[in-house]
Amino acid sequence: MKQGLLVSITVSSLRIRTARNLSYMGASQVLIVALNFITLTVLANLLTTEDMGIISIALVFLSLLYNIHDFGIMSAVIQRDTRVEESIAAAISLRWIISAVLIVSVVVLSPILSDLMGISDLWLVMVVLCVNLIALNFAFAPQAKLSRDLSFSHLAIANTAQAALLAIVAIPLAVIDGSYWSFVLGSLAGTAGYVLTLNIFRKASSAPSKDLALGKELLAYGKHLLASGLMMFVIVYVDQIVIAGALGVATLGIYFIAVRFGRTIGEQIALTINRVLFPTLSRVKDDLGLMKRGFVQSLRIISIVATPIAAGMSAASPLIVKVLLGPEWIPAIFPLSVLCFHGLANALSPSAANVIMAVGKPKYMAIQAGAQAASIVILIYPAAYYFGIDGVAVLSTALALCFMAYLWWVSASILKSGVREIIRPAVPSLLSGAVMFVPSAWLAHELPADLLSLIGVLAFAALLYVAVLYAMTRGRDVKDAIDLAKTMFSRRAADEPAM
Repeated sequence: MKQGLLVSITVSSLRIRTARNLSYMGASQVLIVALNFITLTVLANLLTTEDMGIISIALVFLSLLYNIHDFGIMSAVIQRDTRVEESIAAAISLRWIISAVLIVSVVVLSPILSDLMGISDLWLVMVVLCVNLIALNFAFAPQAKLSRDLSFSHLAIANTAQAALLAIVAIPLAVIDGSYWSFVLGSLAGTAGYVLTLNIFRKASSAPSKDLALGKELLAYGKHLLASGLMMFVIVYVDQIVIAGALGVATLGIYFIAVRFGRTIGEQIALTINRVLFPTLSRVKDDLGLMKRGFVQSLRIISIVATPIAAGMSAASPLIVKVLLGPEWIPAIFPLSVLCFHGLANALSPSAANVIMAVGKPKYMAIQAGAQAASIVILIYPAAYYFGIDGVAVLSTALALCFMAYLWWVSASILKSGVREIIRPAVPSLLSGAVMFVPSAWLAHELPADLLSLIGVLAFAALLYVAVLYAMTRGRDVKDAIDLAKTMFSRRAADEPAM
């Protein structure tokens, strides 16, 4: 009896803590998406397509550095049950070693890449961005401890500070300088703000250790995640790499705008879920029933939120480009309309991925990432050569949807359930999005390209989605979405008892 009561209290507390953390991270991601949206829109109006292409290259480079720099070490520390402090110190040692290797490699290889791309300052951009690696080593200990303690309100503030500082620095510099350096310097400012904020919230030693045996344990866990991360890098960025080489930097700038508008919201949702759900599921990895409930409910809520955003932006893409960006960016309309659904796939995948990682089976992630990376590497150049950026957008989105289904299948097997059973709660929102998309897209095509039309189409899409969803679920999903929004921007979650 007492044991059953204890389990019930623990489950209830964990559910409250998870909901609270999702509300914190969700609210911060709303602000981050808004800040990034504003920054991107302003930069697109101030800079050339070539400058935006160079910014795209800079982001590709940063992503590669961050994947190798992490090496799966953060996840290895978060999921440990013993010797946590020693693990953090050993991880910091590994991070410094990896940082040194990466910086030396960049200094040696960046001039070669700069010559190949025909961009004279590219090598300097890459070297300057390496400063981010050094700074992030001082964020590892507080980030790891805050993640393990499920203190996501502090992580949310740090993430928001990073996005805010990037915008505060990049936008004025773009007005003054009118070049890609505005983004580069904004990136450095954002990273500095992130590191400083984390260290204010959690005082933690960043001293390394010499425990080689423990370092090997962390690497043994992290190697699968590194392989998966590098393959995910290929999946996410190979389209931009191929476009830069085959179609030129200016065309890459146009595609980059479509990617950032189309995929960013899905990627931000994925980031939120990864940061909250993995540490939470790692706590209950021995209780498949509880993990299943967490997965199903998170997938349902994500679908309620992400589906109307993806379908609405896709439908309104002609007006978004023409009204907010201008005629120079019209070739981005079709890729944007397609890549919104890539973003939706990115939003719906992390719940399954976190189940797989929480039970200690990262090899399935490596299999998925390897197969997806191989597919896109083989097919991407023909798609770009024959169909341009439109073909690349269709290919990458189709593959993302296919491998999302694979992750669902694997997680269903782990949870000893059928795929239909675990995704059934998300079906009403997906169908509501489909119903909303068709008339909204027709209106966006027929109405004049002005701000009033854009606002009208988005409002119509939102109302239609809510009406259909309300009818399909008898109001349940709409009520849950409203409650989530209230929780995200109120102190109700913060007032709940912690675990």
